[in-house]
Amino acid sequence: MAEPNGSDNRQPQAPRGGRPGGRRGGGGGRSGGRPGGSGGSGRGPGGPGRSGGGQGGGPGRGDRDRGGHGRYGGGYGGSNGGGPRPASADKPEKTEKVNPAAVTLALSSWDLARTRRELPDTPRGLVMTLRSHKRLLETYEAELALPEADRSYLRVREDATGSVLLVPGVSTRPGDLHMLAAALHEAKFNVYVIRLSDQGETPRADGRISWAAGLEQVRQRYRLMARGSGHVHVVGLGFGATLALHLASLENVASLVLLSPAIMPRESLFQRMLVRMKLHRVAMLQKWIGWDTDTVEGMDTARGKLGNLKIPLYGAQCEDDERASPHSVRILQRKTRHPDSRFRIFPVGGHAILTSHGEETLYEDIVDFCSGR
Repeated sequence: MAEPNGSDNRQPQAPRGGRPGGRRGGGGGRSGGRPGGSGGSGRGPGGPGRSGGGQGGGPGRGDRDRGGHGRYGGGYGGSNGGGPRPASADKPEKTEKVNPAAVTLALSSWDLARTRRELPDTPRGLVMTLRSHKRLLETYEAELALPEADRSYLRVREDATGSVLLVPGVSTRPGDLHMLAAALHEAKFNVYVIRLSDQGETPRADGRISWAAGLEQVRQRYRLMARGSGHVHVVGLGFGATLALHLASLENVASLVLLSPAIMPRESLFQRMLVRMKLHRVAMLQKWIGWDTDTVEGMDTARGKLGNLKIPLYGAQCEDDERASPHSVRILQRKTRHPDSRFRIFPVGGHAILTSHGEETLYEDIVDFCSGR
């Protein structure tokens, strides 16, 4: 390309250091390219010509692949010069544009949490925190294009008398708890149906979520709901009931509602003994375990904590539950210590107990149970 004055000859510029540069454009490399143009006298030491193989700007235009290592002040030329190639001119990969609304909401939620870190929220402060979190959730899940049944459900009231955290399991969805949450919200509760990691984002598979990771997520959401110093009840469905039991051993939960509780898998005594003896991690024995081994371990650990709970429990299960053993509720009955605990066993209805008995019985029962605490 011609210079602005119309000439193709490029004048070398003399950097400091090195030998005097003569009329050649800067002491090209030993096996470097052509002279660096007609050159100039230079102010003292010679510099690399723009078409030479010297340091000032990489390989020459004419012999990009032949420029060598400059002897005096020389840099690296092309592929035969022994040094690295010049930086690639490829365009950087495009990154997805961050939704400005999501950024604003994330900063608002962070700022609210930061300013209230040491002290509990006032009732009004809790409403502000939860509404900010709700809008952030809605924006994020809309970006993921999640089906409605796989989305979180967070509703806030100015006149709330308490809060309820609802936890689905690995074989259930957040949508299975939406109608119960709506009934509780109408009864003056703040309600939050959480979405466990990966729900709705990938093909579903039991055991995809480790019980320890799921528990940490539930615990974070519980602490968000508890910021206003009010009572927080926890509802768990399926394996969500297992996570709720673990949570109650760590936090000051007001009460537990355990629906189709997966604390005893519908497996043989032999299979359960493999887990009890910690043999479920042995590869050659895993085929004898019908459930994901991590899930079964979470159930086994939860059963060991039942005797230490001193809060009211509400448990309900169907005799024909195809996922969890109906003995789960009977274990709860034997282990519970609180006189206000309640239990219901239905002859039919399967694992989807709210679909079978929600509107008919359970919604009203659960609202009454939580309202009395």
